[in-house]
Amino acid sequence: MTHDDSRRLTKSDFLLYLDAPRHLWAKKNGRIEVPLSDFNRLLSEQGYAVEALARETLESVYLAAHPRADLFWQSRYADGPFEARADALMYWPDGGQYDLYEIKSSTGVDKTDLYDIAFQALVLHSQIDLHRCFVLHLNKEYIQAAVTDLAWLFVAEDVTEAVAALLPEVAELRQGALLAALAREPDELPHCLTPRDCPCPAVCHPGLPEFSIFDIPRLGQKKKAELLGMGIRDAAAIPPAFDLNAVQRAVAEGARTRRERLDRPALAAELARLRFPIWFLDYETCNLAVPRFPGYRPQQQVVFQYSLHCLDAPEGPLRHFGHIALSGGDPARELLEHLAGDLGGSGSVIVWNKTFEMTRNREMAGLHADFADFLEGVNARVYDLGEIVNRGIYLHPGFKGSWSIKNVLPVMVPELSYQGLPIHEGGQASMAWWRMACGDADAAQRETLRADLEHYCALDTLAMVEIYRRLAALL
Repeated sequence: MTHDDSRRLTKSDFLLYLDAPRHLWAKKNGRIEVPLSDFNRLLSEQGYAVEALARETLESVYLAAHPRADLFWQSRYADGPFEARADALMYWPDGGQYDLYEIKSSTGVDKTDLYDIAFQALVLHSQIDLHRCFVLHLNKEYIQAAVTDLAWLFVAEDVTEAVAALLPEVAELRQGALLAALAREPDELPHCLTPRDCPCPAVCHPGLPEFSIFDIPRLGQKKKAELLGMGIRDAAAIPPAFDLNAVQRAVAEGARTRRERLDRPALAAELARLRFPIWFLDYETCNLAVPRFPGYRPQQQVVFQYSLHCLDAPEGPLRHFGHIALSGGDPARELLEHLAGDLGGSGSVIVWNKTFEMTRNREMAGLHADFADFLEGVNARVYDLGEIVNRGIYLHPGFKGSWSIKNVLPVMVPELSYQGLPIHEGGQASMAWWRMACGDADAAQRETLRADLEHYCALDTLAMVEIYRRLAALL
């Protein structure tokens, strides 16, 4: 066998195979359809920063403690068609052995990491005397101070035994991956069960019905496989006796009848809980792998923007407030100073997915104790408008089983749309702020990005206003 690009199998290829064999086939045959998102580009940029700090840590902390050892970076090894590039190898000359350090931007080790390292270990074992395997990941207990403490920022977690237990399975899996990569057609290969996130929907799910079983909310993998085994892909064809919860059954019925579903008494009871003035609040955040501001932990969300609409009365005028923090310090303090002045002390605070906003409020209260009472008061007033859809009080077949505001808005308020906006989803918003606050955007670019962010975030809260109005009109 000649090992040209189509016949080589890297660890990235192997992980694609674990996602779904057809994903690997699509990559090898140029059929990946979904381009790299702004969010993934942001993750990549932060990943490079983590790698640079990890290298500095291994050199300045680990080697300093073990001066007889040597470090080798990004070394490539091959075992037949299987190839691996090791992030870092520490060589112990006294015993002629190596330790593998896999660098991760996460704050822990998951199962995918173990399969990743096991694939590398199989390749390395064929070439060198590999002694132990470590994941060098960010320390979830780390709290940023004025100066970064590299010795505390990272944790080297020993995964040698867990990886050793996986080697026989991975040895078999990598052969299956090689066969999948070399297959002429993908038809006999398993596909993924998540079309919304699939990088190659035409390969994994050709001819998928417009409203499929994959649109049934929170349907487990086992039940998806069971329905596929019955030859059912269309949500409208799910048998009445198939085991679904009440909301799932309502969504399936909507797919079948193409009629909306409204629990009018429940909706009336929910909206009766709201108190005027009603505030509609939305945050934009950026998840920073390595904290830039004192008090933050690795991978903590940084709140950098809010949009706030206010209805003083059912038929009253609509007011808008907003702010983007770009002063250079911790964005949370600047943002809270403005929000505390804009958000009145009475009335309901409507959000979409209260877990997100309320968690950010608790985190910001921990960072800035002088705003803790204010933020606790905001959380006490929060009402989650998205729960009306999530709990099945109002369902429309056009939602296609989703309660995301991006799916609900086009159905309920078609005259409002995110389509055509330069920034139209959260990952793009995060990337825009990153470029302004931490990147290389020049003055003109900053002004453009600021305007785009203001328009996007304001639409998030205006969308909630109009959805609320349409729901109220259903009573």
